[in-house]
Amino acid sequence: MDPSNPGIAQEDSVKAIHDIYANIGFRPPPKQFTILASFYMINQISIVEVICKPVSLATGTKCTPAIKYSPCGELMHDTHAEVLARRGAVRWLMEEIGRLRTAKQYVSDWLVETGSKDQNDSDESPPYRLRPDVSLHMYVSTLPCKAASCLLPLWLVLTIYQGGDASMGYLAATQDAQVALLKSQSAHLFPKLRSHEASRGRDDYNRLGVLRTKPGRADSPPALSMSCSDKIAKWSVLGILGGFASRFLEPVYIESIVIGEFPQNEEEKSPLRELVKGDCERALRTRIGKIEGLPEGYAVHPPDIRFTNIPFIHSKTELDKVMRTAGSCNESLCWLADSRPPEILINGLKRSTAPKNRYVEKYRPLLSRIAMFNLYNQTLQVLGSRDYPLPDNLSYGGAKANSTRYQRAKTALTGPNGPFSGWIRVEPRYQHFTLQGNFNTPPTILSSSST
Repeated sequence: MDPSNPGIAQEDSVKAIHDIYANIGFRPPPKQFTILASFYMINQISIVEVICKPVSLATGTKCTPAIKYSPCGELMHDTHAEVLARRGAVRWLMEEIGRLRTAKQYVSDWLVETGSKDQNDSDESPPYRLRPDVSLHMYVSTLPCKAASCLLPLWLVLTIYQGGDASMGYLAATQDAQVALLKSQSAHLFPKLRSHEASRGRDDYNRLGVLRTKPGRADSPPALSMSCSDKIAKWSVLGILGGFASRFLEPVYIESIVIGEFPQNEEEKSPLRELVKGDCERALRTRIGKIEGLPEGYAVHPPDIRFTNIPFIHSKTELDKVMRTAGSCNESLCWLADSRPPEILINGLKRSTAPKNRYVEKYRPLLSRIAMFNLYNQTLQVLGSRDYPLPDNLSYGGAKANSTRYQRAKTALTGPNGPFSGWIRVEPRYQHFTLQGNFNTPPTILSSSST
């Protein structure tokens, strides 16, 4: 990898991700496409040596309807590629801490101790951070949460649509012209929402710079998951770690997002890219603005937006060249570096899991809430924390609330005075399971959203 040329380093990283995907051997069913996302680390060892390590990889385009949520933590609510890849990266980071603490003479190229004296019992002073020359990057094979068909003339796009979340401009640019005009002229049919309230999917996509829920299709059952654009914007303030991993690591931010699947030989390619880059800037930077009350260590850190021309073999664009696709794949692939074999999920559970086994530990998805809860407990053990073992009656939500610095940062962003005050919160009853998967009665007051 050539450290003197960032463009070459980026393309080499994307190729490495695609190679891992190809070696896994996952393939969507005929006439179905999918989206690929990955988190990868870059270590600038010297001026002549750079190491790239993909740490997580995922595919997926689905999310679980709210009516099917489980109170026991074994079900994945959101199986979009970007979300699974982020959860995978968080798990890899916690597992890397485990390797540092338990493997003899193991040296990490990615993490280093902070030297904190109070390093085991508070997220105010976590024991680890990224090495100074290490950065985290994200790749996604297409725009977050977007759907595309044929191109609209750019003049129409620029006349009617002027941004929004990271896919609204591109959605407009790739929407059928008659449908786009109809939607732009029917805003009065959608309910009037206050500026901070979230829109349902793609409803009223003339409404710009706002929070949106999944799924995008109006005929899909509603879910409580926010759009991938919104989640990436959230990560640009809170980092990717969430409540558990923030106990062990200083905030980790995405330095760049590499986006694929753009028209390559179109006359309007450059203006379209500028339009999309502008949408991403608004979605991930401008609409957040200045946030008051962020604790030390947290800041608004929007990623740099980049593009790649490397095609993804199972994208809609590539598959449509051979045979028109009929829809997106229902399955999701999850892969972690230095970990267990890849998992394939469908409907939020590991493929082929019998109903009687869904609550059994070995059938739980590695990235499920209860699996991450147990990994948190194991990491407390290897660190020698006095909080280990966690009480049998401690709930998932209760354990996450103990990461007080992270919770203060989240309140600054999604609390009543924050720019994302309209963030949809998961009901408390879905966060009150224990390490064993037992369901505790929720307390009277709990408003923390899931991460």
